[in-house]
Amino acid sequence: MTDPGDDDLDERRRPRLGWRTTAVCIAVAAVAALASALIASAVIGPDETVGVGQLTQAETVPTRSFTRFDGSTTSMADYRGQKLVVNFFSSTCVPCKREMPDFERAAREAGEEVTFLGIDVQDTLEAGRAMVEQTGVTYDIGQDPTGRLFNEFGGTVLPFTVFVAADGTILERDTGRLSLAELKRTISANLLGGG
Repeated sequence: MTDPGDDDLDERRRPRLGWRTTAVCIAVAAVAALASALIASAVIGPDETVGVGQLTQAETVPTRSFTRFDGSTTSMADYRGQKLVVNFFSSTCVPCKREMPDFERAAREAGEEVTFLGIDVQDTLEAGRAMVEQTGVTYDIGQDPTGRLFNEFGGTVLPFTVFVAADGTILERDTGRLSLAELKRTISANLLGGG
């Protein structure tokens, strides 16, 4: 038979967490939750769209030059005066492969009203060319082997698409795969004045 006083003795021997220890535990849990959220936001399933990036202030396209697949060097300045859809992709990106045929179709439907430009990010030229051939893309394709142009445009995850006015102002950024319907709707609203 146990003495009722034994419970009190056990309670006194049990270590208690001080307020500092509790605060540290809460801080560690908050950092872990934030890290998990950041990692989850960087991982996109093949059919997911992370979000639409409406800009709060006017920004212009970066001026960095890049090399096209045909070997010529150009920059965004060479596209001034043209309404642009700039699509960043990589041969290792499954959603990129799935959306590129839709981009080709939209480019053909837009004709001369909208110029499409693909930028292959951190790929070998061979891998990029193979993907372009596999997806049937015929619009201009450039290389961004270091990812600097992608970063300057504000990219964080592929695929990444930027809609640019003829004066070089960035109108919208989209991260994640775009369907043909979403792509056409965004082009109409931002580049063709279809609201």
